[in-house]
Amino acid sequence: MSRCNFSIQKLMFSFLSPKQNSSASPITAKSILLALLSVSSSMAIATPTAQANRLETFVYDLNDSKIQFSLKNDIEPKGVVINNPTRIVIDLPGLVYQGPTVRRRVGKGVQAVRVGQVDANTTRMVVELSPEVTLNPRDLRLKSLKPGEWTMKLPQNIAAIDLNSATNFILPIAGAVISSGFGWRVHPITGERRLHKGVDFAAPTGTPIFAASDGVVTEAGWTDGGYGNIVELRHSDGSITLYAHTNRVYVSKGQAISRGQAIAEVGSTGRSTGPHLHFEMQPDGKTAVDPMDYLQMRQVTLDLASNSFKD
Repeated sequence: MSRCNFSIQKLMFSFLSPKQNSSASPITAKSILLALLSVSSSMAIATPTAQANRLETFVYDLNDSKIQFSLKNDIEPKGVVINNPTRIVIDLPGLVYQGPTVRRRVGKGVQAVRVGQVDANTTRMVVELSPEVTLNPRDLRLKSLKPGEWTMKLPQNIAAIDLNSATNFILPIAGAVISSGFGWRVHPITGERRLHKGVDFAAPTGTPIFAASDGVVTEAGWTDGGYGNIVELRHSDGSITLYAHTNRVYVSKGQAISRGQAIAEVGSTGRSTGPHLHFEMQPDGKTAVDPMDYLQMRQVTLDLASNSFKD
């Protein structure tokens, strides 16, 4: 097991507890000050052995510049800020899950969220921020207005990194819930360790899929490689986007498509464990990269309680 030493700053969490909301006692705020200035701390995330996954979702909302996460249990998180690079580390005491440490790509401002188990009874969530970001820990407030739902407001300049990024590609599905990210994983069907070449967006069968940018359809319909029904678009810059496991395809090969046009609907065709969109981005027309580096987004939801923990 590798160990890393980090410089830790103090982080002020302001809690608004749902337990205080009653007719006899109004809602009040309490603050936890983690006085860890100039302390060198060793932290390592171990492979968990617990049998229950209770962390449900992680949401990054760029419009309000905030992160949110939901828990099944009524647990009060504890956190610190780590420098070089900047990260927010949130420990969830008493909360455990089944599966190895998982990392999900988010965007450019909030770059990723990593979840693992620091000991037998504590889940650790690490929010990785852009190297451009410098945080004053006193500006952060973590609040809960009802059991199991937490919100942390971030400085607006973090969200601005994504909002100001120039891109021609939009999210191919509304209400994007990422159930599995780009990267190496254990395939949920074959059990083999393979590169997952795209991002999976979980959604009910029949949910519309939209073209991420203007393009021409180069493939449409059934394929034998495990992707089931697909749509493939080639764009003016030579890049390709691929939309797989679709239930129905609305377009045909050679057709010109506009950004935001409905091209198919979510399904579970091919090798799939449930309805979702598998979306790939190939900037050079052949090599798949993480689509999150190219997509224009306003909100991203990571489904941390799903089979994404099989990575």
